Amino acid sequence: MSSNQQPSARRGVSEAIWFRPGYRFGVELRVTATARDGAGVARGPDGRVVFIDGALAGETVVVEVSHVDRRWSRASVVHVVEAAPDRVPVDCTHQLEGCGGCDLLHVAKSAQLRLKTSMVVDQLTRAGIDASAPALRSLDNDSGRTSVRAAVQNGRAGFRVKSSHDVVVPENCDAIDPMAEEILVDGRFPLASEVTIRVGARTGERLVVVDGSLDDVSVPDDVRLISTKDLVKGKRAWIHEEAGGRLWRVSARSFFQNRPAGADALVEEVSEMAAVLCPDGPMIDAYCGVGLFAGTVGQNRRVTAVERSRDSVADARVNLRDTGTKVVRVGVEKLRPSPASLVVADPAREGLGRTGVTALVKCQPEVLILISCSPSSFAKDSKHLANEGYRLDRWTVVDLFPRTSHVETVAAYLRA
Repeated sequence: MSSNQQPSARRGVSEAIWFRPGYRFGVELRVTATARDGAGVARGPDGRVVFIDGALAGETVVVEVSHVDRRWSRASVVHVVEAAPDRVPVDCTHQLEGCGGCDLLHVAKSAQLRLKTSMVVDQLTRAGIDASAPALRSLDNDSGRTSVRAAVQNGRAGFRVKSSHDVVVPENCDAIDPMAEEILVDGRFPLASEVTIRVGARTGERLVVVDGSLDDVSVPDDVRLISTKDLVKGKRAWIHEEAGGRLWRVSARSFFQNRPAGADALVEEVSEMAAVLCPDGPMIDAYCGVGLFAGTVGQNRRVTAVERSRDSVADARVNLRDTGTKVVRVGVEKLRPSPASLVVADPAREGLGRTGVTALVKCQPEVLILISCSPSSFAKDSKHLANEGYRLDRWTVVDLFPRTSHVETVAAYLRA
């Protein structure tokens, strides 16, 4: 049977047929929930879980299988039989072509933050964490992403198709800052395989890191170019950005939030929680990056900023030189404990983990504020903290990645 042929709509469809990538399943599936990555969740003919990209809870859909595992399968929507109230037509031609950048364009803007919140609540419930309803926060004055990683195809930058090496080369992209969009669309990189575009939306500075040769690269004259090879050799390049009321140096390989409006929102949320729950006392800024929270939330406190990345540490020492902050280059799990009233932690997607939690609670903070970009790791870290005697007191879901299923949370935990 070819992938375009439709089987009869019956529960007894052969498992050998159903669990085959590329198989277009003609039996309608009812979507009952939302997975942690935004996909719809349904059950296949034999009861196995099917994660359906582009499907919403409450919908009935026809799908095409894209991946098969022993206990579950992955699929995408071929046809919506019964649509959810929050479904809207996708208005981006590049997303329709397969661009994997904005995976929630089929969801009404007014409903996206609620959908993301439901994903996080589900993960907390699975972890056995009793949490009150969160606050919800959208971004103010957002101009789009200011850091863009793009593949290069025939000299032009583009976005990968989800779960594929194929590339969609856009003619426009209003999901990113206009200064980055100009480079993405008009730039030419004939001998590169990948580029990273980084711009300062509020300073006008622009930088492109090219994975490959810089020969014959064509970008606007103000754009600084550097190759990954030169970075490995120790050459430095950076831009500056304004956020949280300060100017930040951000090197090519340093972590910084994906847009200054997002950094503003996180600083405000953490500052408000700290002001209410722990207004004074020493602070540890764990996974400090270029020093965002040490330089804002840490004002009028004695602060130790902890970071593993050499480039980020160099930036943090420049950015925080007027604050008296002690910047320590070490992994958080190896941090020598010292008393702190407040810990602010902004780890990578994998979260604190058991070792990170253990290291930070040894500092005996009254309050620990966690910034998380993964519902799964957020729930796991909440469980680890609960086991260490820290109670989730309040939390906020921040729409740091509009149009996508990525979720950012800011949560404050109190020591029992």
